[in-house]
Amino acid sequence: MSARWMVMIGVVAAAPSALAQTPSNRGLEDEVVVTAPLEGSRIESLQGVEVLNREAIVNTMTGGIGESLAHLPGVSSTFYGAGASRPVIRGLGEDRVRILQNGIGAIDASSASPDHAVTADGLDAERIEVLRGAAALAYGGNAVGGVINVIDGSIPRVAPENGYSVDGLLAYSTGDKGWQGDVAGAFAAGPLVFRLGAGRRETENYDIPGFTRSADRRADDPLPPGEDEISGQAPNSFTSLDTYTGGVSLVRDWGFAGIAVKRFETEYGLPPEDPDSLLGGRIQLEQTRIESRGDFRVAIGPFDRIDYGLQWSDYTHQEIEDTGDVATTFTNEGYELRLEAHHNGFGDKLDGAIGIQASDTDFAAVGDEAFLTATTTRDLGAFVVERWDNGAWGLEGGARLERRDLNNVNAGDFDFTTSSLSAGVFVRPATNWFLGATLARTERAPTAVELFADGPHIATSAYELGSAALDKETATTIEGSLRYATARARFEVNLYRADYADYIALVDSGLVFVESTETFEDPALVAPGEETLPLFTYVARDAVFTGGEISVGADIFSHGEFTLRGDAALDIVRAKFDGGGNLPRIPPRTLTVGLEGDWRGFTARAEAVDVADQDRVSSFESATDGYTLYNARLTWKANDTFRFVVDGRNLTDEEAREHVSFLKDVLPRPGRSVRFAVVADF
Repeated sequence: MSARWMVMIGVVAAAPSALAQTPSNRGLEDEVVVTAPLEGSRIESLQGVEVLNREAIVNTMTGGIGESLAHLPGVSSTFYGAGASRPVIRGLGEDRVRILQNGIGAIDASSASPDHAVTADGLDAERIEVLRGAAALAYGGNAVGGVINVIDGSIPRVAPENGYSVDGLLAYSTGDKGWQGDVAGAFAAGPLVFRLGAGRRETENYDIPGFTRSADRRADDPLPPGEDEISGQAPNSFTSLDTYTGGVSLVRDWGFAGIAVKRFETEYGLPPEDPDSLLGGRIQLEQTRIESRGDFRVAIGPFDRIDYGLQWSDYTHQEIEDTGDVATTFTNEGYELRLEAHHNGFGDKLDGAIGIQASDTDFAAVGDEAFLTATTTRDLGAFVVERWDNGAWGLEGGARLERRDLNNVNAGDFDFTTSSLSAGVFVRPATNWFLGATLARTERAPTAVELFADGPHIATSAYELGSAALDKETATTIEGSLRYATARARFEVNLYRADYADYIALVDSGLVFVESTETFEDPALVAPGEETLPLFTYVARDAVFTGGEISVGADIFSHGEFTLRGDAALDIVRAKFDGGGNLPRIPPRTLTVGLEGDWRGFTARAEAVDVADQDRVSSFESATDGYTLYNARLTWKANDTFRFVVDGRNLTDEEAREHVSFLKDVLPRPGRSVRFAVVADF
């Protein structure tokens, strides 16, 4: 780490200690986290939590949900081009990160392949909550890495203050000649509140600095004479997205209950398979989602609140070749139900919730890349969470029992019963301070992909082979958190260690799949010129993840109406197999340092994001060079109705490659781009 970074961290880190003695009438942050069953302030969560309101979402929106959240400590993106990105939390992705829409699952195919987009996009979100670390007690074993909850307000929870409300967004970005627009309106008719919304995003191929292929790839695999390397733009990286939402709810003093319908349609290009080609395939994706939610603040026996969520989704996407032929069609149809009952007692010292969760999905793939045959997955879980808060200290714990039944058209029936336990303790050693520690044991059942995959998977450039012998994986996690917050300074550190027994990983077998004979062979025995794919298999190995996130922020200088603030955030994760070797696609260390100033209606921010080299790699992946990106943003709040944003990304046009991405050696991140946005609220 260079000297300039050490100085910058030192300046910002020193500020809270200087300000800690400054009187403040603001205590711990009062922002409520609704994703957790026990709602509470963000600062008092026993795990790392981030909350983005609509203003923060608009400021950081750069595409799919993975890209829009990648700036948060401990979060990175799979980045499969501009059209598909899924969040990775603390090095865990795919089925180990649960993505929710309004508190219940987003039924799509995003966890099955990195080129599949997430239907919880965030374009129309009014709030996004990110839980880092195991949230398995509340949401199941596949939330062992964390939870992303995209809250879009499609079902109104309260009536608009003036009987109606309208909010809108219009934005243009230079790097991809892209347009974004979103408008939503709500109005009350007696006790009923109606909401309608529509959004659209359309981008062309995005600009890149230099070549699409990395220097190492160009050196190892040079193009034939007469063929030129592609540069300047990422070919076939266009995107388009449309969302339509309509909802109505009954809003009364006791709470609300409502229903909504949401339509999601997107089309985006895939990188060309040939390194010298500008032509590539595309994905056309659509989902219809019908959702009902309710929150009843009424006394029923020992409970003072009952809430539920129910959704049904019909998902389809087609993978279309550059010739226009449909290569593969994926479908996923199903429902999810969630019911919670909350109680409070002993003079508000005891909070608790019990709940059940059930889902049933039918997944199928037909075509050239149908590496997974039709599978029905049924999950049923029950949980209890309790928190005792005695003021200066408290306890929190819970348990979950879950059953997963899978029926594969070829392999037959499989069932797994898993259990999870968690216990935590917290203390408030002084005003504005919070210290907590949690010990959790979480079990996760294998997925249909891990059990039944059997076929070429072009998105990962491998032949993937599941194993029906896989059993549940078990994670024992310990996490400690220390937080401090006042009106002028904040500090947070989260440290964790997760020991996995029978961690399910996709690894290189050392064999290749020979397409002409459809056999698995030793690469040394394959004739030159044969079309092959490396054979990757799902195996169970013990593994250890360690890491943490540190963030700090403070007012550095104030005079009159001007305030200057500084902030810094650092996240690190290391992951190794117990038998030796690193896990693949683990994010490198990331450090973000920023300065932000307010004056009247203006807010200006400048930041530097330094991503380290990643040379702690598995035996079947290459190292990735680090990079530093410089960003700046200017916001002007003209009045209570209009806000204008100018946001510049990668202002020095630095070449940046995402180590987590399967495309890191053939597709860099976007180059310099400036985004202009206007936001209106009536």
